[in-house]
Amino acid sequence: MTIQNLGSKTTALDLLSNDVVAATGTGSAIDLQGYEGSGAFILSAEAGGSGITYAVKLTECDTSGGSYSDVTDGAFTTTSANTAAFEKIYLNVSSLKRYVKVSTTVAGGSGAGALCVTALVSAKYG
Repeated sequence: MTIQNLGSKTTALDLLSNDVVAATGTGSAIDLQGYEGSGAFILSAEAGGSGITYAVKLTECDTSGGSYSDVTDGAFTTTSANTAAFEKIYLNVSSLKRYVKVSTTVAGGSGAGALCVTALVSAKYG
């Protein structure tokens, strides 16, 4: 899957703002109603400290406050202990439910590291 138009229709969505993550958590709901086609979802994470790993995945729901389920093929590779990561996955935004969130599971020790998830998507009308 490739993004066909990286011109004026492309929008960067901040799914999980760059921040220090020390505990398991879930980001805010992002509305995908105005977007379509292929999207690139990008994880950037710094080394989290001795033994720390991050399992980061996308979840989806029809309503912003509903019960979220895992997005098929929407999980990033779990980071190795105390190792930085940069990874992208491609998903068809048109096949996702209206709202997505990023879920982060922190495991393996003590410490914290910054991470963020950004999406490059195409606007339906633009």
